[in-house]
Amino acid sequence: MSNQKSAEIAARFDRLPPSRTVWTMVILISLGGIFEFYDLFFTGYVAPGMVQAGLFKPESLGFFAALAPISVAGFGTFVFATFAGLWIGALVFGFVADRLGRRFIFTWSLVWYVICTAIMAFQHSGQAINLWRFAAGIGIGVELVTIDSYISELIPGGERGRAYAVNQFITFCAVPVVAFLAFILKDTHPLGLEYWRVVILIGTLGAIAVWIIRRNVPESPRWLARQGRLDEAERIVADIERRVAAEKGIALPPPQPVSAEMEGRGSIAEIFGPLYLKRTIILSIFNMA
Repeated sequence: MSNQKSAEIAARFDRLPPSRTVWTMVILISLGGIFEFYDLFFTGYVAPGMVQAGLFKPESLGFFAALAPISVAGFGTFVFATFAGLWIGALVFGFVADRLGRRFIFTWSLVWYVICTAIMAFQHSGQAINLWRFAAGIGIGVELVTIDSYISELIPGGERGRAYAVNQFITFCAVPVVAFLAFILKDTHPLGLEYWRVVILIGTLGAIAVWIIRRNVPESPRWLARQGRLDEAERIVADIERRVAAEKGIALPPPQPVSAEMEGRGSIAEIFGPLYLKRTIILSIFNMA
């Protein structure tokens, strides 16, 4: 019953026309992603200040100095910690949004990496900075996969391609912003802090913004339906339908008939099977490039 309801909700979303209601949700989710990309991409822009502060000398790195034999040394350990955290977050904890909900994980993974990043900004050894960067990377990795799932389940199929394009445009705006901030703050000491610490701390303002976003973006009704929370799912879908119909001044067409979604979750092995192997290879090459 829950999988049938989830499929019906998808069909109800897919027949929605383009609307301000739908695009507001896309923009709000993307604004949450800005802080994720800011946190991810400040790496290259704070590097000069962190290196100049002597944080990545062997004696400051603690056990991270043991990475030297595999040519990971100095600031490279910070990059290593970042992507190790991302890898763990996406691969090991990426499933938690399926268990706890898109909205919940979208909110709390952002809060997690914002707190870890804020703590990292006040550390004074390479080892401590790398540890907190690794912890922040886990939250960023979880957020990366959650945002994509969130958009796919809230946006009509016909709008999904444009929704992802807008999402990427908005989130990548964080890159020139962090570059500009690092440029104008370089060699200064705002509030008595080294400039790179201030650049990092600016990104933690996401902790404030996320509560505003959270109030205006609903939980994925498809996820709710799959959890058997049908009344909540129905209430959210009906509210979105009502707002879209009022905004466009039309009666919505009936949804297309659907069959129930498949039971259970896919496995990692499935993407290497005959159905998805070519797509897995192409997308892996694309992302590596």
